[in-house]
Amino acid sequence: MMKTVFKIMGATAVVAGAYLYSRNETPSEFVERAKSTYYDKKQKTADWKDAYDGFKDAMAHFKSQLPILESTVSEIQRDVDDAMFKIQPRLEEINKYSEKMK
Repeated sequence: MMKTVFKIMGATAVVAGAYLYSRNETPSEFVERAKSTYYDKKQKTADWKDAYDGFKDAMAHFKSQLPILESTVSEIQRDVDDAMFKIQPRLEEINKYSEKMK
């Protein structure tokens, strides 16, 4: 069992050494790059979470404003319908005169 552990550790060391050699990197440079990458990913994850939370808040606010928007659109439609009802007789008169002019 102990032999297997030493073999695995030795193989890992050889692979790690080959990896560092292929990248022309010292172990301390590797550790610094790994830490930098980790902190970069951690910051990007935090930024994404903040943006997602902001989106959720904006969507909740939008949904809370929907009843007001629907009410306003309904009032506008009612006003347009009322105005169309009032000008319909005038439009008919204008159409009669325009037909006579042709």
